[in-house]
Amino acid sequence: MRETIFLEIKGMHCPDCPAKVERTLSKLAGVNQVTVDYENENGYVTYNQSLTSIEAITERISGLGFEAKNIQRNAK
Repeated sequence: MRETIFLEIKGMHCPDCPAKVERTLSKLAGVNQVTVDYENENGYVTYNQSLTSIEAITERISGLGFEAKNIQRNAK
């Protein structure tokens, strides 16, 4: 089952940071779509719940040095 989540992503310090997050999450099995907005420090991730989880997504973001918080499920 697909789910879309909305995330606040803190710690992005340059306009290249969203692309880094998008590339990294796109490689995660089950992630279908990623859109990150630098100016608003947020993003949407659509993923297959049977292949990955919110925890796996936020761990990947944390691994890049950013913080994902205020997660809203089924955001779109």
